[in-house]
Parts: sequence; C-alpha cells; structure tokens
Amino acid sequence: MSFLEDYGAAEARRERKIRRVRRALLALLAIALVGVPLYLWFKNYRQEKLVERFLNMLAQGDYASGYAMWGCKVEAPCPSYDYKTFLEDWGPSSEFGKVQSFRLGRSREVGSGVIVSVTINGKQPPLRLWVEKSTGVLGFAPSLL
Repeated sequence: MSFLEDYGAAEARRERKIRRVRRALLALLAIALVGVPLYLWFKNYRQEKLVERFLNMLAQGDYASGYAMWGCKVEAPCPSYDYKTFLEDWGPSSEFGKVQSFRLGRSREVGSGVIVSVTINGKQPPLRLWVEKSTGVLGFAPSLL
C-alpha cells in the first residue's frame, strides 16, 4: 500500500462523521420541535377528562356520582361540603342552572393539582375547578394572588 492510496481517506472519514453528527442533531431538533408542543398540549389531559366527566354527569342529572368525584358520598357526606350545599352549587337551581353545555378552557398545573377553567352554559367569567393530581378529587380552585 502506497502513500497515495491512503491520501484523502482520513478527510473522507472526518466528513462522514460530521454528516452523521449533523443528522443526529437535526433529528433531535425535529423531535424537540414536535415533542415539546405535544407534551404541553397533553400534560393535563387526565385532569381535563375528569372535569369533562364530572360535567357530563351533571348534565345527565347524576348528582350523586358528581358528588362522589369531590371525594364525598351521599351516605357519608363531607363535613365541610354536604350534599345539600353541593346541590345548591351544582344542581338545577344553582347559579348556572342545569348544565346543558360547557367548554373547557385553559388548564395549568399548580403545585399538587391542576386548575381547569370551565365555561358552563355560556356564563362568564369562567369557573375554575381544581383537580388533585394524585387522587383525581375535584374541588373549587383556590384563589391565586
């Protein structure tokens, strides 16, 4: 093997290596450009679906099951939120009336839960509900300063 036979081989290997690194970086960039927005779009999906299920129960008139999603039972009501108060807040004679339509708005993660904005029967401003991430229990969102 002569000197001239190997001439340029090192340079060709270097160019191939650079091309592979560029392709890998472009692939990572493409994954990030697609993955990050998808993650942000779906990261509160489970909590939003729980709120949607709750509102569908109310629309069907299944108030006892809706009350159970608040971590309470009609037979053993929560001391700080009894079933009568729940019906005053969510029943047909509530501020919103019977839930006929709703639209989920923005959701955001705050501490151990997710706050989901909901417009019920077109009433403004939207109501903010809290969903505890670990248990899936619903509640009214705390007021943020």
